[in-house]
Amino acid sequence: MTALPTPAEMLARADAELGAAHRALSAAADWLRSDWPPGHVLTDEQAGQRAAMRRAISAAQAAIRDGRL
Repeated sequence: MTALPTPAEMLARADAELGAAHRALSAAADWLRSDWPPGHVLTDEQAGQRAAMRRAISAAQAAIRDGRL
């Protein structure tokens, strides 16, 4: 039988997972800042999607920072 985590271990592991989530969101933001080959441009719909993703990433990262230890 696996031992249940102590409260300190539970919080530390949750904090580590939040850190991983923050790093994953940073990686997603990096992709949105990527260059693309000359001659390729975003459509208006794609530009709107990118802007919505940037806002969502920013909000999620702020929420994670607020909840970290």
